[in-house]
Amino acid sequence: MDLLLSGGPVLVVILLLSLYALYLFFTRLFKLAKERPDSDRLMARVNAAVLGRNLEMAMIACDHHGGPVARVLKAALARIPYGRPAVEAAFQEAYLSEEQHLTRGLRPLATIAQVATLLGLLGTVTGMITAFAEISQQGTGNPSALAGGIGQALITTAAGLFVAIPAVLGHSYLVSRVEGILVELERRREELMGNVAQAVALKGRESARAGADRTGAVKTEATQADTFEPT
Repeated sequence: MDLLLSGGPVLVVILLLSLYALYLFFTRLFKLAKERPDSDRLMARVNAAVLGRNLEMAMIACDHHGGPVARVLKAALARIPYGRPAVEAAFQEAYLSEEQHLTRGLRPLATIAQVATLLGLLGTVTGMITAFAEISQQGTGNPSALAGGIGQALITTAAGLFVAIPAVLGHSYLVSRVEGILVELERRREELMGNVAQAVALKGRESARAGADRTGAVKTEATQADTFEPT
C-alpha cells in the first residue's frame, strides 16, 4: 500500500494496464492454442478428393478437421465450380477474415507496451516536479522533503518498464504464432490451386479422349455400313 501511495495515480494506471495486458496475452494464447495449424493429413484428404473431383468429400474433410486452414480451404472449395477467379477471390476473402480473427487483441497489447513506457516517463516528470516544489518551499537543507518526489519518479519509471518489457515479448511471441499460421495458409493455397489445375487438366484430357473414341466409333460404323452395302 505504501508503494502504491508513493507511486501516485500514475502507478495505479500502470498496474491496471498490466492486468489488462495479462488478460489479452493469455486470452489470445489460449485461443491460438485451440487452433489446429497442422494440416498435412487434411491436405492429403482434400487433394485426393479434388483429384477425384469429389468436392463434397473434400468439404466434409475440412469440416471434420477444423482450424483456420480448413475454414479457408472450404471457402475456396465451394467456389471451384465457378472457375479459378472465383476460387482465388473466395480464398482471399477467407484469408483476410482469418487474419483479422487471429490478430485480434494483438494491437492493444502492443499499444499497452508503448503506453506503459510513456506513463513511466510521465511519473518521472511528475515526481521531479513534486521534488522541485518541495525544494522551493523548504530549500535544499532537508533531504527527506525530496524523497517523496524522487521516490515517485523512480517507482513509476520502474513500473512502466516492468509492464512494457513483458508486453513487448508477449506481443512478439503471439505475432510469431499468427505469422506461422498465415504462412501455412499461403502454402496450402498454392497446393490447392495446383491440384485444382491438375484436376481440370485431367478432366480435359478425359473429355478429349472420350470425344476421340466417339468419333472413331462413328467412323467404324460408317465403314462397316459401306462394306456391307449391297451391290
